[in-house]
Amino acid sequence: MRRLVVLATALAAAGAGSAFGQTQFTPATGSGCKDESKDGLGLWTCPGPAGYAVRFADEGNIVSLTIAPKRSIEKRQGPTAQWRGAGKVLGDKMQWIMRAGVPKAAVVRTWRRPDADDDGEIPELSVFAINGEKTCLFGAIDIHTDKANEAALARAEQAADSRCPER
Repeated sequence: MRRLVVLATALAAAGAGSAFGQTQFTPATGSGCKDESKDGLGLWTCPGPAGYAVRFADEGNIVSLTIAPKRSIEKRQGPTAQWRGAGKVLGDKMQWIMRAGVPKAAVVRTWRRPDADDDGEIPELSVFAINGEKTCLFGAIDIHTDKANEAALARAEQAADSRCPER
């Protein structure tokens, strides 16, 4: 009987652990990315896991990011998120939350301006929900928050279980 209880406990723990996705990191810049930049516009696309990609655009004042399956990244009508860039603008890597081998959420470090009249910068961990072809900004964690990385990962786990709103 004791063996049965131990086995049941182990199986329950394994099942609970599998409810959370695995995380995978990919570069958000560098030689593995396709650079299509032109004068006045930084534009590059980096591969993600399971056939997904992320496209970054930096026009100087406005920064955008698009997450989608690679085959449709160029056809997408608009960016997943857009903001007034500040500082470095984007981090060097993306963290993807995977469920059954499919990306369901992503986290990237971003820097933005608080408003048009302010030269300050707000460094954040931006969290995105991924629902197949549809991706949306799910939230952001200020990097000065206590245990910001853990908070962003927890928020990404919530995003992985959520749906993007209908537009």
